[in-house]
Amino acid sequence: MALNIWMFLKLVTGFAIIIAYLNISGRSQVSQMNAIDLVGNFILGGLVGGVLYTTNISFHEYVIALLIGVGILLTLTRFCRKINIFRNVTIGRQIPIIKDGRFLMENIRDKNNKIDMLNIASQLNIQGIYSFDDVYFAQVEPSGAITAITDKKKLPALIIYYDGVIRANDLEDVGLSEEDLMEDMKRRNIEKLEDIFLAEIKDGQFRYVLMDGNVIPHTRHDGRDGAPTKAPHSPGAAAALANGLTSPQKGG
Repeated sequence: MALNIWMFLKLVTGFAIIIAYLNISGRSQVSQMNAIDLVGNFILGGLVGGVLYTTNISFHEYVIALLIGVGILLTLTRFCRKINIFRNVTIGRQIPIIKDGRFLMENIRDKNNKIDMLNIASQLNIQGIYSFDDVYFAQVEPSGAITAITDKKKLPALIIYYDGVIRANDLEDVGLSEEDLMEDMKRRNIEKLEDIFLAEIKDGQFRYVLMDGNVIPHTRHDGRDGAPTKAPHSPGAAAALANGLTSPQKGG
């Protein structure tokens, strides 16, 4: 009876520590986990399962071992967020395989990328794309999913700054550098990187999400030069504009 209570206490403690780790790391769903999380969960699970049936390891040693494992995983997760090289090695980065309708054979045939075109064709079919000829742009995401674009006007934006880290490799992919980013920030009157939460580039233009939640330039409301489009102030002007939009056009 005492042994059963001891096992129950170890099991509950192990569950509590692992669940706390998942909540702290923000990986409460399997779909959110990367390679480090999955390997770490196997190790923690093995540690809990192995200790349940042995009395050679004291309870405090068991708890310390779990806390050390959780600490290592949290440190590795932090490194992945802050160090681009470490993230590229442990998690990977997106791999473009089709650009401007042309296959990027250097990426496809690179053995380190392990590209399986039959698997990619199957994923495209699931998305309703039944021929590579319809694909204008495609890339393999770090999760293994495929992003495929058939309309060149809807190319995905590329995140080039996040959580205090400039993603230099992604800047290089579009032929830009950190200097280009800093010059554009200066032009937008953004004083320092610490004011930015996230930055992306799309269609050759930088877009910034600031720490206060504002977006620069806010393309849904801004004009071509980045200045907000002003509505007419006078009632007469507003009425004339509405009348012009709703009245049928006369033939020539």
